[in-house]
Amino acid sequence: MCGEFDISSFPQLTILLRGTCQQTRDAWLIVDLRPLTFMDSTVLRELSTAQEHCEQAGHGLRLVYDQPFISRLLALHGATSQFPRYVTPDNAWAGRQAPKH
Repeated sequence: MCGEFDISSFPQLTILLRGTCQQTRDAWLIVDLRPLTFMDSTVLRELSTAQEHCEQAGHGLRLVYDQPFISRLLALHGATSQFPRYVTPDNAWAGRQAPKH
C-alpha cells in the first residue's frame, strides 16, 4: 500500500485484504502502512473487518506504521489497543510493539 487510502481506494483495499486473509498460511497478516501519506476512517473500518476475517481463519493481523496521523486516527477511534504499533515488519512478526508515544 502506498499513497493515499480513503473511500475512493476502498474497493481495491477490500479485495486485497480479504483475499490475503483467506489465502495466507502464516500466523500473521502484516500490513505495512509506512508508505501511506493519508488514511481515513474508511480504511480503519476495513482493517477491523480484515482483522475479524483473519481471526476467523485462525490468523492475526498486525499493522506497521510510524506516521503520527495514523496514531491520531487510531486514538480518535479508540483502536490503539486493537491495532498496536509496530515500527518494522520484523518487529510485527516477532510481536515487538513500539513504545507508546
